[in-house]
Amino acid sequence: MGDIEEIYSNFVGKAVQEVSTCQTGDTLNFVFITDLHHRKGGNMLRSATMIQQAASLLSLDFILCGGDISINGPKSEVVAAQKEIVDALAASDAPLLMVKGNHDDNSIYDYELRGGSAANVVYPVESREITLAPVQELAKFNRNHPSSLYYYLDFPDKKTRVIVLDCTDIPYTLTDKGTLTYFGQWDYAFSNSQMNWLADEALALKGKSGWRVLLASHIAITQDGIFGADHSVRNGSALWGIIKAFREGGCYISKDGEGDFRYQVAADFTEQGTGTVIGCLFGHVHHDQIVYRDEIPIISSLNACTHKEFAESPERKEGTVSETAFDIMTVDFAQSIIKAYRVGAGQHRTIVY
Repeated sequence: MGDIEEIYSNFVGKAVQEVSTCQTGDTLNFVFITDLHHRKGGNMLRSATMIQQAASLLSLDFILCGGDISINGPKSEVVAAQKEIVDALAASDAPLLMVKGNHDDNSIYDYELRGGSAANVVYPVESREITLAPVQELAKFNRNHPSSLYYYLDFPDKKTRVIVLDCTDIPYTLTDKGTLTYFGQWDYAFSNSQMNWLADEALALKGKSGWRVLLASHIAITQDGIFGADHSVRNGSALWGIIKAFREGGCYISKDGEGDFRYQVAADFTEQGTGTVIGCLFGHVHHDQIVYRDEIPIISSLNACTHKEFAESPERKEGTVSETAFDIMTVDFAQSIIKAYRVGAGQHRTIVY
């Protein structure tokens, strides 16, 4: 699609002018975009171009994409669309942090074909190659699970660790019929490995005085009070228990789950002391909302793709700025607030953490 039209460029210019007044050398600055549901050559490339223009004019620490990056279909088309949008979003110097969405393994396509195979599935090892190449050498992954899609990245000058979680961390095994045992489309789960990695590594900030964490997942970690929630996340309550213990500087010990999703975790943050959680960002529900749990803001952003999901959702029209939606976020540590400047459909928001 090349250069964006003048109207898009002017809109981004106005956004940059507004956002730059909030940025300082001490604020954490990033773009959050989610649920692009991109088709190769589609209009989400304009969204990526707008983000790159903003990145060229602002000081951005990173770009965060909340998942569901492509339309489902034949595997070759899905992979081509995913590679295209990842390359477009990763074009700036700001690191691109990708979150796995429930549509991103394309498992629903084989299910709907009812062909008795998993020929069109995008497996985790493939997803890692497609989506995480931009941060492969920068981020810290679970060393014991080389195909894992959860990781963290430190920003030392901002004393912030960004933790990307995988809410569809499921075994990609096949049944005797050749179909998936679990489908990432609706089988949401945190594995035992991911939970222990979070407790022992990702939230280990002992000796990092004044550091904070920002978490991101495609689906809300727990579904309580979430507008648009569908299936619960296996072990989500336990994973939240780990986050709560980190914030309070306490302990969390739990053992539960069934079958492939059994877990045993013991998190102890007493020596580390109380921690700061800036917030938990997610997408999936195609809706703007802020829900507080244990005084931590759980924040979703509107879908970037040009689709009006609910009656109360803003109008969307391709060829206008409303065809997209993403946030330029500024975290002001002095005031403990996040200012989310909306580009496209929707409203600006200020979130207290």
